[in-house]
Amino acid sequence: MYLKSDKELYRRYQRRPRGWMLFVFLLLLVLGGIGYLAYLGWGQSSENTLPALSNTPVLAPTPTRSPVSYIAEAEDAYWRGELSSSITAYQHALDLELNQAELYIDLGRLLIFQGDPGRGLLMVREAVRRQPENARAWAVMGMAYDWLGLPDEAIRICQKAITFDPTLPEAYAYLAEAHVDAGNWFDANLAIEEAMQLDENNVDVLRNYAYVLEVQGNYTRAIEVYRRALDVHPHLAHIYIAIGRNARALGNYSTAIDSYKEAIEADPGSAAALDQLGWTYLLQGDYDRAQENLERAIEVDPKSARAYGHLATLYFQNRNYEDAIETFKPAIRYSEAKTRRDIGFFVITLEETGGVPEEPTGEEIVRADFVYPLDLESPLRARVERTEVALDVAGVDGHRSATPSGAAATIQGWLRLDAMSGRYTLQLTGLPPAPAGKAYIGWFLSMLSPERTLIRTEPIIPSATGDVEFVGETGPVAGSPIEQYYTLALCYYFLDECDQAQPYIRVALRIDPNDANAQQTARLCNTP
Repeated sequence: MYLKSDKELYRRYQRRPRGWMLFVFLLLLVLGGIGYLAYLGWGQSSENTLPALSNTPVLAPTPTRSPVSYIAEAEDAYWRGELSSSITAYQHALDLELNQAELYIDLGRLLIFQGDPGRGLLMVREAVRRQPENARAWAVMGMAYDWLGLPDEAIRICQKAITFDPTLPEAYAYLAEAHVDAGNWFDANLAIEEAMQLDENNVDVLRNYAYVLEVQGNYTRAIEVYRRALDVHPHLAHIYIAIGRNARALGNYSTAIDSYKEAIEADPGSAAALDQLGWTYLLQGDYDRAQENLERAIEVDPKSARAYGHLATLYFQNRNYEDAIETFKPAIRYSEAKTRRDIGFFVITLEETGGVPEEPTGEEIVRADFVYPLDLESPLRARVERTEVALDVAGVDGHRSATPSGAAATIQGWLRLDAMSGRYTLQLTGLPPAPAGKAYIGWFLSMLSPERTLIRTEPIIPSATGDVEFVGETGPVAGSPIEQYYTLALCYYFLDECDQAQPYIRVALRIDPNDANAQQTARLCNTP
């Protein structure tokens, strides 16, 4: 049954003249034809014409990959031992999902294992920023600091991870690693025992258990535990490299060679495995195989300081002094550059002017974290965003400065460090004048001089307005072993070019003034 209004509409529609409807229909057809012809004319005259229809199939648009897809790819690559591919997939996943803390943690962990703890640290810092109480993020951050040569900082960070999750086995494992690097063997054993009780099948726990044994000189037992780690994950190149290192320490070169070959099979792009294989052949006196693998290592990583150093040693033993010189130079240059790049952070402290200590002991005024570049040639940068300090400041004449006692000063600025040359630039604003009898000193933690003391700046003196523009150089830093310096100097001696040898002899004597070979080289070249 219809309502009244519905019926009226129906009757009204039925009474419309048919001729009027036909006229409207024809008008629409004409307008449509005109529009179509105009479209064809425009299409023929445009540079962006669509292709004519044909029997050729048109490919459908490729769907955008999801973060889940990249994460699955990263995990598959990791279990195949392809860490580089896994890192790339995690980076793609992060491009699509920037707020997933676990992605930063997984990526940071793999970057550390790939020998880039600086960039690994950047990743886990981001994870902590997003999830401040993520225990796993703090644990991996502790590992990053330890690999950057800051075991004391690593211990503090790992202990914080444990406060967030006392049942996290990796936190105890990384803590053990940091303790043993700091020389705290007893604490290292306690931490790794706790980690093993929590999860004795965790590959990181087993790796660090073996590492603790290795540092304590128990190489046979270390190899056994490293092999247990391989039972869990049979494709990790760095585990095979560790087994080879321990086997070589025991004098078992055949086992070491086999292990390095397995590392290369797991990761054909491992410059470290190729370098260690070549070095082991060199120790056996097999120069041809040694040179082949060392050259391959340099092809894979043209900045591999160790491979350059080992190849240079091979040239020296073959009395090829010219090539030895040209190979020792990049070995030392890249090794020192890596030392400068693998730095934890930069701090400015207020120290007594009577005698600057070898490490920071005064009040910390500024701490700046570095942003690590992808390569050695690009500079590191550390940004000082904002730091509040309150100083009781007196001028040299005994009068108070413009900053009253207890006033808060906002310090901002940045530090730029060239890893290759060691040159750095520090610019700050808002730094109050130092109190009488004290001076600002900048420290590069954990960059060491050849004498194994911390690299520091000269006293930093702000202007009357609190501005600082400071330029300096780190000079030589601890990197290459002493043998490379005095052997390079000997090459120059044999070529009767002792003037070129002097800088390297001086660094060797700074590393160890009592080293017999360094002293003999100095005598041969009459080093003052």
